[in-house]
Amino acid sequence: MRTIITLDGKKISKKAACEMFGKEDMDKRIREAKEVFFEDPNEESSWWMGSRMLTIEFR
Repeated sequence: MRTIITLDGKKISKKAACEMFGKEDMDKRIREAKEVFFEDPNEESSWWMGSRMLTIEFR
């Protein structure tokens, strides 16, 4: 399973996301997104991060 992280619609790496928001916070968000994905693969996992929208999806 591949993790795709986007910030305001632009794909970013996990490393860049960890630098912006902190490793612990990103690990928590990825865990939450996986739980949601396994319950319903069609539901979007997005969070408002101050002035930007962070979205995590899986393929």
